[in-house]
This record gives sequence, structure tokens and C-alpha cells, in this order.
Amino acid sequence: MGYVLTKRAMDIETSEQELCYILGYLAAPGRIKYIEAQVPYGKEHMFTNAYPGANYDEMKITSDKQSFQFRIILNYNGNCPIALEKALTNGGGPFYKNCISRGRFVERIINEYGFKFFDAPNAEVIRNLVNRKHPVFIKDFDEGYHVPLTGRC
Repeated sequence: MGYVLTKRAMDIETSEQELCYILGYLAAPGRIKYIEAQVPYGKEHMFTNAYPGANYDEMKITSDKQSFQFRIILNYNGNCPIALEKALTNGGGPFYKNCISRGRFVERIINEYGFKFFDAPNAEVIRNLVNRKHPVFIKDFDEGYHVPLTGRC
């Protein structure tokens, strides 16, 4: 995996413990609709080199913007962690805050925690990576993973 975003890309600042909870929350089945990448015209090769096998041919989301934009579109944002709630914007219509447009955060969870563009999260892979990197906080991942799909942010 690679990194293509500029330093201007935004992140979600969390503690390690909060991050593990958020990763569990996002890894839960049905939570993420998809993770998209908008690739500037002329930079497709840069993207495919940085993210081989990222289904770019299926995405074909190109943009007239000058920089890459990565987003997570949620199917459901119920009971979301506070750090995510603060980052949510309208991405699926004016009445539903379901878009996380913090590119640095998206790039980090793809490169470091096994999330993939346009693929459903593989919770087992993600949990194993969290357990390897943050074994003290695996219980937080599990807690976030089991947050019910009820309520609203």
C-alpha cells in the first residue's frame, strides 16, 4: 500500500483506545456502505501503483479536483463514537449525515488496518491487525464491533 494524500488531508484525532473502538464500530457488518476514492484526472496511475488491487477499474471515480479525496459512506450511523459523529457530513442526501470525509483517516485505516476501497470490511482481518498493533485495546475493538445498529448520531 502507499500514500497519495497531501499534508492538507484531514484526520480524526483519537487516542489508541478510541481508535480501536472506532475500528470495531466500522468493521461491523452492514455499517459501511463503501469506501470511495476520487482520483484526479491524470493521476490514475499514481493511485493504482499506491493501491494495487483496489478495484479502481470498477470505481472509475475520477475528478477534476487537483488532489485525491477518500471517503467512507456509511449505511447506518447509529450510536456512532463521538469522534466519528463530529466528522460526519451529508454524503447520501441532505437529511442523513453518513459521510466521513477525512482523507488522512481513511488512508490510514486502509494502509494499516485492512480496510479496502469498495469492499465490505473483513472484520477478522481488521481485528487481527488491531490485536497485533494494540493488544491492550482489543476489548475496545470488540465493544465497538458489537454496538447495535439502532439509534442515530
